[in-house]
Amino acid sequence: MKHVRHILCTLVLAGFLLGIHQGRVALWKQGDTTPSKVFPYPAAALPPDIQAQLRQGIPINTMEDLDRLLENLLS
Repeated sequence: MKHVRHILCTLVLAGFLLGIHQGRVALWKQGDTTPSKVFPYPAAALPPDIQAQLRQGIPINTMEDLDRLLENLLS
């Protein structure tokens, strides 16, 4: 998790969405067509309800939101 946090420290998270890109969990700036970061976590390993939320996009506003969400999704 510290590696992920280090990578994202330079991003301004307001206006970002957590979703799925090519089968992996990814982070987008709202309105962009390509992700800012693709994580090495396969979306298929997550429960179907979480996958559905990710397909719609989960809003991310702070680093704490991202940390909490990734920890909850991947634990």
